[in-house]
Amino acid sequence: MADETYEVSEIVDELLTKKRGIKEIIKEMKNVSELMVDLAYSAILFNNNDLAEEVKGLEEEMNKLRLQIEISAMLAARTSEDASKLSGIIRVAAAAESISNAAERIADTVLRDIELHPVLKEALEEAEETVERIIVTAKSGIDGMAIKDIRDNEKYAVDILCIKRGGKWIFDPKWDVKLKTEDMVIVTGFKENVEQFKDLVK
Repeated sequence: MADETYEVSEIVDELLTKKRGIKEIIKEMKNVSELMVDLAYSAILFNNNDLAEEVKGLEEEMNKLRLQIEISAMLAARTSEDASKLSGIIRVAAAAESISNAAERIADTVLRDIELHPVLKEALEEAEETVERIIVTAKSGIDGMAIKDIRDNEKYAVDILCIKRGGKWIFDPKWDVKLKTEDMVIVTGFKENVEQFKDLVK
């Protein structure tokens, strides 16, 4: 109980210090839930434990964001009318968390080595696009490159969904953000393009 109280206290301090708005938090919840679904399906398709583990880690991030929304709503509600308006936002946040919970259950089938039904596996394999996790190294060729340079380079032909740097996620990174050694990058694109990208940055 003491640990939970400390966590809530930390979240309140973060909200007050960074002055994050409810709209910003909702947007991040949307980004996280969408990423979790993409990673979960790719984890199943390729039987990839690393992707499944990332989904589990993102579920913890979603729990934190849900707490941030609830606390922000409580701090913002000054009248019964405010509370009524903010209740809708909380429902949206709850819906996003439900999506993330479903993604976590999908990823859990990979971690528990549960065999997929052949029909489901065949359906997943028919998807044209995929998602992959790539670690940037000093020898990878993309160390120090800006997102814009990668997107504009025809030989890469992938989109960067987000970056995990030092334990922190950067969602929808701006084009001037430069990749660094040890960054974990989540990329998406047509299967052949993603595979080519992986080969190029080894």
